[in-house]
Amino acid sequence: MVSIQKRLQAVMRNGNLRVADLTRWFDRPDPTVRGWVNGVKPAGAPHDQTDVEDRLKNLEKLVAGKVKFPIPPRTSAAKRIKLLKDAAAI
Repeated sequence: MVSIQKRLQAVMRNGNLRVADLTRWFDRPDPTVRGWVNGVKPAGAPHDQTDVEDRLKNLEKLVAGKVKFPIPPRTSAAKRIKLLKDAAAI
């Protein structure tokens, strides 16, 4: 089974995403998501862990299907936020 770290790094690479984008996607603080990207396993109650897994699966599906991703280079922060909100609504 592929680790959360590897999966996050893959969606970042293939979706042209930054840690800041992932913090918005997962609705978690920057240090938490940065820790995941650097190899810390998501912790918390079972429902929290399920939420992280579900959100990551959805993001992987969207990135793989090239639905709203990759985010175009040089996209402004405001536009990135809008693109992520639009993608989350799918």
